[in-house]
Amino acid sequence: MIPVEELRKENDEIKDLSSVLSNLVSDQSLRTNAVFCELLERFRNKLDDHLKHEARSIYPELLNHDDKNIKQIAKDFLSNTHELERILSKYVKRWCHCINTDNHKEFENETMGVFRLINERIQMEEDHLFPIL
Repeated sequence: MIPVEELRKENDEIKDLSSVLSNLVSDQSLRTNAVFCELLERFRNKLDDHLKHEARSIYPELLNHDDKNIKQIAKDFLSNTHELERILSKYVKRWCHCINTDNHKEFENETMGVFRLINERIQMEEDHLFPIL
C-alpha cells in the first residue's frame, strides 16, 4: 500500500521549514548563525528523504500501471524529481558549504527560488499525484 498520509506529513514538515526559513533568509546576520544553518540543512535532508521515499514507494507501482495516463504522470513526476535534484545539488554546492556573506542578495534570491520550486512541487503532488494513489 502506498503511504499517502506519510507523504503528506513529510510535505507538511517541508512546508513548515520552508516557511520559517523564508522569514529568516533576508536577515544577513543569520547567514552565519548555527541555528539557521542547521534549519537549512534539516530542510535539505527532509526534502531529500521525501523524494527518496516517493521513489521507493510510488513510482515503481505507477510506472507498471496498466493505465497509460497514470504511467505518464509518474514519468512526469520522475522527470521533475530529477530536475529538482539537479537544482538542489547546484544550490548545495554553491551555498551550503560556504558561509560567505558577500553575496547575500544572490543567496536570498536563489534560496527563495528553491523554496518556490519546492512549494510548487508539493502543490502538484497534492493536486495530481496523490489523487491517483
